[in-house]
Amino acid sequence: MPRALAALTLAALLSPAAQAFPSLADLARTALAPVRFAGGRLADLADAVELNVGSGRGFKIELCYGIHFFGLGDVRAWRAGTLDHRVGYWRELDSELSLFPFSVLGWPVSGAARLAGDRRRAQDARFVATAGGLGVEYLDRKDYLGDPAFLLKDTVEGWRHTRLRDSFPIGLELYAWRAGARFRLRPLQLADFFAGFVGIDLSPWLEKTPF
Repeated sequence: MPRALAALTLAALLSPAAQAFPSLADLARTALAPVRFAGGRLADLADAVELNVGSGRGFKIELCYGIHFFGLGDVRAWRAGTLDHRVGYWRELDSELSLFPFSVLGWPVSGAARLAGDRRRAQDARFVATAGGLGVEYLDRKDYLGDPAFLLKDTVEGWRHTRLRDSFPIGLELYAWRAGARFRLRPLQLADFFAGFVGIDLSPWLEKTPF
């Protein structure tokens, strides 16, 4: 009995001392915290930049500058590069009509056609001024990394993408006949990258649909 009591007393004395020393798991988590932080910042930076090349049929030229963009073309191609902080390849169907700033010429043409009584020409010119001014793009991506379950359809009208994270893009795309390349910078995702340095995560908000 005294021997058992002594063992219990020794265990009670040692337990606070054991608790004072962190476990190996705690030490590992503390040591890896800077690595996790750096990984998160790199992932946010990769979200902000889209860079890829394509091979397939089509022709397209595009210049994105935030609220408006100029783009014209239709492309059916396989693309490889970065997309949503991942690197891989996918099939893409991309059609775009965005004529700003040239689309503003549609307004005087529409007015002149109405005065002349040419309703058909007035409607066509108004369409160029409105749809071509905001910009309309139909984007269909699938088979990401060979996975047929991956599917993203995006109908872009001006800056209004289906996700806030993709809105207000700045970049350039050139595609001619069988090959092309695209570079886009997403300003809102870039803001999320910098906000992460002070512990603010904008990702849940950026996944929402624009109002």
